[in-house]
Amino acid sequence: MLLWHLGATLWLFRWIFRDPKVDVRFLLAGAVLPDLVDLLLGTVILADRLSTGEVWFHTLVVPSLYMTTVLLLTRRGRRRRALMAVGVGWLFHLLLDGMWTDPEIFFWPFFGWDLPAGQTPFWPLAWDRARLDPWRWALEGLGLVYLTRLWVTTGGMHCAQGRTASKAAAARSTVASCRGRPTIWSPMGSPSRVKPHGTEIAGRPSTEKA
Repeated sequence: MLLWHLGATLWLFRWIFRDPKVDVRFLLAGAVLPDLVDLLLGTVILADRLSTGEVWFHTLVVPSLYMTTVLLLTRRGRRRRALMAVGVGWLFHLLLDGMWTDPEIFFWPFFGWDLPAGQTPFWPLAWDRARLDPWRWALEGLGLVYLTRLWVTTGGMHCAQGRTASKAAAARSTVASCRGRPTIWSPMGSPSRVKPHGTEIAGRPSTEKA
């Protein structure tokens, strides 16, 4: 399921983390990464041995090692935030798949090094299961509705273009300031309370006694 994973991952992230600095492209890449890799490995490269779309990238240990490596090899900043977003989307994928219900895969290799194999041929049987499962199509429709609503309410590409234009304008303003062009200036702080000669308070004349 594609749209369900994308929509549900976005909803979970916005509900739990509420971090506007995260590039959601990396989050969504993580949301589809397990299926992309495992389908290639389990149904194409190792089809005769496994014949399943849930292998190593659907285990808990692989995304845990990935996120630990990111934390050890990167510093705080945009790069770490983007790479960790991939890991978060990856874990959300496992949650949405309910992988804990299949402990031989989810907790691999604690139940043995061999992964359970699926039925063959994989793709015809997978299509029959999907075609006869109305719940799967309902979830796909729900994901599509949420993604469409989010696109409309946030302005879609217009919102992203607006942010890009704003950043470009700020960069031009910074360059102009460096070249000595006039910039907007506003005073900061409060006037000094130093008492000049002949005054009680700055700017207020005093009255001398005869």
